[in-house]
Amino acid sequence: MSDQDLKSQNMISADGEELSFEERFKRDIEKIRPHLKELWEYRKRFIYFNAIVLLVTLAILIFLVKPYYTSSVTILPDYGTKRTTLDQLSGLASLSGGSIGQASPTEIYQNLLTSEAVLAPVIYAKYKTEKYPDSVNLIQYFKIKPNKSLPPQLQGRIMFLQAYNALSKGMMTTDLDRMTKILTVTVKMPEPQLSADVVNKVVESLDNYVKSERKSYATYQLEYITKRMAQVKDSLTIAENKLKDFREQNRMVAQSPELMLQQERLSRNVEILSTVFLELSKQYEMAKIDQIKDTPIVNVRDYAKNPVIKAGPNKRRTLILIMFFSVIFSGFYYGFRTNVKKYVTYISGDKVGTATLEEKKVEIKS
Repeated sequence: MSDQDLKSQNMISADGEELSFEERFKRDIEKIRPHLKELWEYRKRFIYFNAIVLLVTLAILIFLVKPYYTSSVTILPDYGTKRTTLDQLSGLASLSGGSIGQASPTEIYQNLLTSEAVLAPVIYAKYKTEKYPDSVNLIQYFKIKPNKSLPPQLQGRIMFLQAYNALSKGMMTTDLDRMTKILTVTVKMPEPQLSADVVNKVVESLDNYVKSERKSYATYQLEYITKRMAQVKDSLTIAENKLKDFREQNRMVAQSPELMLQQERLSRNVEILSTVFLELSKQYEMAKIDQIKDTPIVNVRDYAKNPVIKAGPNKRRTLILIMFFSVIFSGFYYGFRTNVKKYVTYISGDKVGTATLEEKKVEIKS
């Protein structure tokens, strides 16, 4: 072993002498010994304090903390979806308050899931629960009471917002895998079947919202073509009737150049309108096909079922953590109690002294 390694293992004392490891260990023990003695003097208080913390924690965990159950639904990405579908879904996300650029459908679904348009049917839907004999909605289940100090027209809105915040910010979570784009929706509820029913209702509401509210380019095109076909059909009927009446009234058209010219104009008008009507019919069928292709589908892998086994809370881990920190902090307090009191007295005295100086300054000024 080199001299440098030997020096690194030893420390230099105040007199310039090197201390061995044993001497350093003894010196550190001597520094800690007074605090250990002080902790031993207050050992009864230390034990009583932690016993009280243990009993209170056990009482809270047993009687106040209720178990909860979680149910999840997995939504798969729509592989091969057209870009127009993403554009229209992005428009829906912007309408619901989000801002998404180029994203996959599941990323847009994640944004839509927290919108009021999707969660309102979930909150007002009726569920069978263990807590109530009749089916209730989430506002009734969580006993959200109206605020009588508010106008009647606002009470329902406030109750809905309370249920909405509880569901979107506490009970429902979403997890999107950035690699596979698989979206997992999880709902936490006090009852197992209720958690499964609510998360299934969330996905159902999302699917209904996407199908009913989204209006793609093909839908707008279909509406325009339908109106235009009706107009052209009426014009074509009128033109055909005019040509028929003309031929019935003029049997000898070949003998009059003017009648021939008029007949050609009427025939040409019928031919043009017929061509337009046929083209619109083709475009109508193509638009219907595009509308079906352009409709996004919430691709659910598996719907949630009754989880049976509770998801939490983990009472054993909670108890261990609380008791660990209780022992640490109470041991520190009783082991360094003298020093703590000294510092508190010093700070209090410093404040008192400062206050006294300020009072003297006021007296001098007066």
